[in-house]
Amino acid sequence: MYPIPKVLDTNFKNDMENKQDILKQLSSSDMDVMKGAIEQIKQEGDISIVPELLDILLQSQDSNTITNLTALLSDVKESDFKTVLMDKLINATSDSGKANLLRICWESAIDFSEYLDVFIDMLLNDDFITALEASTVIENLQGKIPEEKIHTAIKRLEAESDEDKAFLLEDTILHLKEMLHYKEEEEEEEEEEEAHYHHDHHCGCDCHDHE
Repeated sequence: MYPIPKVLDTNFKNDMENKQDILKQLSSSDMDVMKGAIEQIKQEGDISIVPELLDILLQSQDSNTITNLTALLSDVKESDFKTVLMDKLINATSDSGKANLLRICWESAIDFSEYLDVFIDMLLNDDFITALEASTVIENLQGKIPEEKIHTAIKRLEAESDEDKAFLLEDTILHLKEMLHYKEEEEEEEEEEEAHYHHDHHCGCDCHDHE
């Protein structure tokens, strides 16, 4: 192994110390100190601190900390962030912590459609607040989800009889059925366009000749 150059070693130590300082400031009860730390993270654009920020959200009960960190993390657009966030969410044990991370999912511009089944699990199995956040995430999914996956999700929700979550279940089922309806309409439009294309390019008739 090559020895780490002194300069790199010093930079690494400085980065670690800087990260620890920021984390300490984020846990401060002084709002100005906390906002200053968040501003510093924004300016530096270093997402290596993201796992620690998610850990704070998993444990925090402070509404200001939750609001500020959620707003900050919702703006992260790096592709690696989705995997880190979902790994933390899937392994979370605290209901309030899960709800905080789910809020990032529906406020973020990143698409989480591939995790539909995870959000369905949380809607069915977790407490009401977590279920509410999970249903909001599902209603904000914009990506392409296979029809089979949507049908499976609807069946699972329809089989649930939790009265406390009844309206959440109904709203989510309705939304998923609308997603299926839109998919069917899109497929029909694509088929029509394809049929027109083949007709215009391959038919031997003179129906396009207006002379």
